[in-house]
Amino acid sequence: MKPLRVAVIGVGVMGRFHANNYAALRGVELIAVADPKDDRRAEALHAYDCRAYRSVDELLAAESIDAASVAVPTSLHYAVTKRLLEAGVHVLVEKPMATGVAQARELTALSRRLGLVLQVGHITRFYRAVQLLGERVRAPYLIEARRMVPYARIQDVGVVLDLMIHDLDIVLRLIPGAPVDLAVAGRSLDGGPLEDVAAAQIAFEGGCVARFLASRVAPDVERNLVVSEPYRTMRLDFAKAPYTEIAIYRRPTPDVDSGHVQLDRHVVYEDNPLRAELEHFMARIHDDAVPIGTLDDDVRSLELATRLLARLEPEPGAVPA
Repeated sequence: MKPLRVAVIGVGVMGRFHANNYAALRGVELIAVADPKDDRRAEALHAYDCRAYRSVDELLAAESIDAASVAVPTSLHYAVTKRLLEAGVHVLVEKPMATGVAQARELTALSRRLGLVLQVGHITRFYRAVQLLGERVRAPYLIEARRMVPYARIQDVGVVLDLMIHDLDIVLRLIPGAPVDLAVAGRSLDGGPLEDVAAAQIAFEGGCVARFLASRVAPDVERNLVVSEPYRTMRLDFAKAPYTEIAIYRRPTPDVDSGHVQLDRHVVYEDNPLRAELEHFMARIHDDAVPIGTLDDDVRSLELATRLLARLEPEPGAVPA
């Protein structure tokens, strides 16, 4: 099969990860990168022996590509993705695909109309531990997610769209019912418009409650998810990459009143989930794979995130403290 000609738009931290994996994948030829920064282009020329351009428009004018990864700042996701789709290019765009729901729906409709693959980079969907969780969870009544880091790599959106959206996506795939009530609080530590810490509680149809905490000013990295069911609680710890630790607590059922809680511990090796994500993207282009998460799922996660953000915004006419 003829190799797919791919490009990476934006070769910062995440873009370099994409380029590194593409360069090692079979059936893929990394043709070019695009980035406005001279040092990043020079580094890519040396590391990948590919061409480098200042913009996506320059790249498209000079190259014929089949697919591209978009790893530009979040505020540019919509414009760059739209430009690539209109040029007939399959796109994997880092999450979220846009900062607004209307833009996300527009990109979804555009990709479907043109018959192109548009995949959103929700990398946690490719964690084996998350896939196991989706297979085993049946009746959650409480879910708690914490995602904390000590620094802000993403500068143009706050922690809801940068960090919390990972856990919103996981939880929405575990709970069949729709959100019926939500509360959120957050704070910017420098007085700017973007939240550095946010906490949310969402009640769903059927009674499940989900709590989320995200911060980019935490003293340590903390990424965990706790799912409670009537007689079982599962705790996933993602902070020990490349391993995910799973602890399963089982309390006695009415017919087995032992008085003891049973604890099972497992360690899952997460063998490069980004590579698995890119391989899935390539397979979808070849029509050899069913999507792991649909664009409708992506829009739903973004819609919930933007609802939370709307609650964080000050009321019209409010005077800042």
